[in-house]
Amino acid sequence: MLRSKYTIQKFMKMTFSFSLFLVITLIASQNCLAQEDEFANDPVSGTFESGLLGETQTTEMPFAGEFEMHIQHRFGLIENGLEDVFGVYASANIRMGLNYGVTEKIMLGYGYTKEFKLQEFQGKYKVLTQTESNSIPVSVALYGNLSINSQDEIVFGNDYTFSDRLGYFSQLIVAHKFNDNISLQLAPSFTHFNKTDTLVEHDKIAINLSGRAKVTRSMAVFFEYDQPLNIDDMREFTNSDQTDPEANLTFGMEIGTSTHVFQVFMSNYEGITPQRNSLYNKNKIGDGDFLVGFNIMVRF
Repeated sequence: MLRSKYTIQKFMKMTFSFSLFLVITLIASQNCLAQEDEFANDPVSGTFESGLLGETQTTEMPFAGEFEMHIQHRFGLIENGLEDVFGVYASANIRMGLNYGVTEKIMLGYGYTKEFKLQEFQGKYKVLTQTESNSIPVSVALYGNLSINSQDEIVFGNDYTFSDRLGYFSQLIVAHKFNDNISLQLAPSFTHFNKTDTLVEHDKIAINLSGRAKVTRSMAVFFEYDQPLNIDDMREFTNSDQTDPEANLTFGMEIGTSTHVFQVFMSNYEGITPQRNSLYNKNKIGDGDFLVGFNIMVRF
């Protein structure tokens, strides 16, 4: 009888302990689910390290009230080897710019490029931001750039008007962050120049595919491919195969800190401003027409 009573007490203790463990587990699970639900619609952060990746814009914006200074440098083509130290001592192109986050979704900026003395006014608007739960699966931004060629009037030839100086670039940027390390974006664009060189068209549609993969907490590798779309209905010349702009391939490395981003890369583009690159690029990927470039971005 005593043995039976002792067994029942032991069973009751085990049952109570198991029940208590089950209740604690359920409460903890519910708390975790509640926390997951709480953060499920939070916006994804850090799809890219900055608003610029090599030669292309990204969906990233400066914080509201924050400035972002850009220093962009392009050496000459590497084709001459040691003669000019792979383009380091060749003619270089430089751009300096300053962007400002008006709000979390609106960026305005100004830049000046050495080549053609291009003064640029640019803006970006973030339409959508990807959420942690992927209820919004992509981040979307609209980007626009107006350039003014500020060279002497004589370079524009006869019948000059101020509008001859203007070039336009607009782009829709769609990005997705797959995990903490990998992000991709697709970005169709439209370029227009009011006045162009002989045998250069005024309009061009192009598409950009670019991505980044983090290899350490502060270091990443990235690539970019730009393909101009040579649409027959937009062609202005019958033999456009000889005058069409060339595609671009950019690949490089990025190092980011809390206030600085440094990118060094190889690219076919020399122009820096997107409208010049999209319409005037003659460097061929297959011919090895690459150059070394770097970008420095500073937030303050």
